[in-house]
Amino acid sequence: MKKKIAAIGFVGVVSLLFGCSDDAPSPAAPPIAYNESSSSVVTGASSSSFQQQTPTSSAVNNGGKTIYEHKIIDVPAENVDYPNIVEEKMFCWTPGCEATVVPPSSSSKAAPKSSSQNAITIDTPENKPPVVNGMTMTDARDNKTYQLMQIGGKLWMAQDINYAGVTSECFNEQESNCTSNGRLYTFNSAQKACPTGWRLPNREEAQAALDDATVPWSYSGRCKDGDCNFMGQMGFHWTSATPQDGDKNFEDNKGDSYTVIIVEKDPDYAGEKERLFFQVDSKTKRFSVRCVQE
Repeated sequence: MKKKIAAIGFVGVVSLLFGCSDDAPSPAAPPIAYNESSSSVVTGASSSSFQQQTPTSSAVNNGGKTIYEHKIIDVPAENVDYPNIVEEKMFCWTPGCEATVVPPSSSSKAAPKSSSQNAITIDTPENKPPVVNGMTMTDARDNKTYQLMQIGGKLWMAQDINYAGVTSECFNEQESNCTSNGRLYTFNSAQKACPTGWRLPNREEAQAALDDATVPWSYSGRCKDGDCNFMGQMGFHWTSATPQDGDKNFEDNKGDSYTVIIVEKDPDYAGEKERLFFQVDSKTKRFSVRCVQE
């Protein structure tokens, strides 16, 4: 009996020694499967999450061991719902965890700043009102100064404006005429010629000027389609009045293309004829501008 026990023990020791030899695979290595159809090795624990490993060179026999050099090619597993971590605002790795996550409430978000809080106001010359000093006014846009006068309780410019910041022209394109008599404007440009806080006169204000014999009208002429005339004989000034019956040429010039101007004739040129009156004329002609304070 003792001999049998000793023989069994000897066999067990020999088996243990062979079991620990270098040829034994590491217990930590993952299971390996060989795919004959694609000549590739597949590793992993489940067929639903396999990664495909493809040999990149022929097999090498090294001491009886076959060695493959290979690289990992990531292949998304089929039937697996991967989270979109790029576009989704939040995601979970475990099923059902979304129900336990409370997204930030809209009330907890910082209120957006009003655009007015960060607004930058640029105090450009176009936005600055002119400087009135006694009976003179200096236009902040170009620093030109004009004489003023009171007419019917309103402060008027006593000279025609010479502001070149909008479409306008000098009589016969001579700068000296702009210096002495101001510039000539179409109706659209005339509405932008006055500085901030000043504007074209309305009918009531214009009538007060026509009734005041002390108003120093300037006979700056006009321009139409490049043809300028009447310099020194007549003056023409834009108003914001609406045409009405009694204005000269009212019946002949109707429609949106016409509006009201003041016509002033030099007394020597007018003779016995009417010297100051309202006239309906084309908005595309070039006339003078005399501004009134708001």
